[in-house]
Amino acid sequence: MGRGVCAPRGAHAVRGADAIASGSGVIGAVRRFGLSWPMLLGAAAFVLVLAGAVVRLDADIYWQIVTGRWILAHGYVPVRDIFSFTRHGTRWIVQEWGAEVLEAGVYRMAGWAGLALLAALCFGLTIAYLARFLFARMQPLHALILTAVSGCMMLDYLIVRPHELVWPLTALWVGVLIESNERKRAPPWWLLAVMLLWANLHASFILGLALAAVIAVEAVLEAKGQWQPTARRWGLFLAAAVGCALLNPQGWRLLIFPFHMLGMPVLARIPGWQPPNLQRPQVFGLWLIGVLGLAFAGRFILPIARSLLLIGLMFFALQHMRNVSLLGLISPFLIATPLAAQWRREPLARRAAQALDGMVRTPAAAGSLGALCATIVLAGALGIAAVSVRRPRPPAQATPRAAVAALLARRPQARILDDIEFGGYLIFRGIPVFVDPRIAVYGNAFLERYYAALELSQRGNFPALLRRYRIDAILMGPQWPVVRLLERLPQWRRVYAGKVAVAYVRDGARP
Repeated sequence: MGRGVCAPRGAHAVRGADAIASGSGVIGAVRRFGLSWPMLLGAAAFVLVLAGAVVRLDADIYWQIVTGRWILAHGYVPVRDIFSFTRHGTRWIVQEWGAEVLEAGVYRMAGWAGLALLAALCFGLTIAYLARFLFARMQPLHALILTAVSGCMMLDYLIVRPHELVWPLTALWVGVLIESNERKRAPPWWLLAVMLLWANLHASFILGLALAAVIAVEAVLEAKGQWQPTARRWGLFLAAAVGCALLNPQGWRLLIFPFHMLGMPVLARIPGWQPPNLQRPQVFGLWLIGVLGLAFAGRFILPIARSLLLIGLMFFALQHMRNVSLLGLISPFLIATPLAAQWRREPLARRAAQALDGMVRTPAAAGSLGALCATIVLAGALGIAAVSVRRPRPPAQATPRAAVAALLARRPQARILDDIEFGGYLIFRGIPVFVDPRIAVYGNAFLERYYAALELSQRGNFPALLRRYRIDAILMGPQWPVVRLLERLPQWRRVYAGKVAVAYVRDGARP
């Protein structure tokens, strides 16, 4: 028989898939219009999170907008608390000042809808860059799956907050560092601009410095005979990156701020800082099962430096649910090349996926400029239409509008003991607060006493707290035990009760 008859089955599968891919159907149309998978996935992510109302606004957005307004009005970043009557004048490290200025500017121009569009845009850009990185290293089908898993892990914490606004910077930083290491060269100097911007947008820049240090160690270990020039090039880059991180209004204090925050035991009371609930079905649990299963089965092996990074990210994700999004974002960059290399050594498994890979191979190429412009215009129009219908707003449980109106009608200048979840809204209304979500301003001891008082713990001493701060109005969520006590105290009169909040004023003079 001739060679054509004896061609392996895998070759037939590939030719059949290529024939499908080059046909006149949907995939053929994709080729003709010059679309690419990163382009399509980024646009789809942008539109779908807006159409599905996945982008959320939380209580923090209120005080962040006001902070951004204050900075724009005064031309500098505050270093002392300006919003509370309990900690007024206390040192305040505004570590996210750049993001707060951006949020304030977008809100002034486009309201809540503009902020939702901004968050969706950051998510879409992150997905697009991640897909571009993966498609350059993996088979198309695997790149699609890994991009989808990563996006799903980020969705649970897709909130209009500074941490989400720096996702594109995080992806670019990690992707370029790993690509530089794989090509056996030092990172480009332009990447330092990413660190400068990151350090002035969100405190997670400290993670970027740690990632750069570990990847530098990996580069030196793999350099072997060339380890000295490699160490010198990466060392200079790391030193410059730390220098860029110091170019912020807080200086060196910003470098230690994340460690101060993580060392506060009261974080366990804040929903976003609690451990993820693995009893609830979620993509994070499936990710853990998949990655650990592949590792134990010996299906892929990471270099020691990347293994330590992945273990560290898993540890932080198991500690705080907000870190699950970081694990989902960063882990694909770490495992893409080793996983693809292992797959290429598995001929049977590779042939099993070749037919499906052929179906998605055509859009994997770089897209054309015309297709990019058309995609941006179409995605933008769909996104604007989605927010026009959905009309995003901060959550009702953080917006006690009616309760505040009832309270101020009776005590316009009241010193209000407020629920911490309502502090952001009170700041937005220009009302001095007892406490708000800026936990670093208040400190662990103050917040522990506050929570103990609301829970009627003896350690909290609720009556003493009222006397010390001369409280003459209370605004609380109805779930707190202290609400039941206030109903029985004759000197306190309820002026409003609802599902979101209850409000009380003191009868007579202050104590």
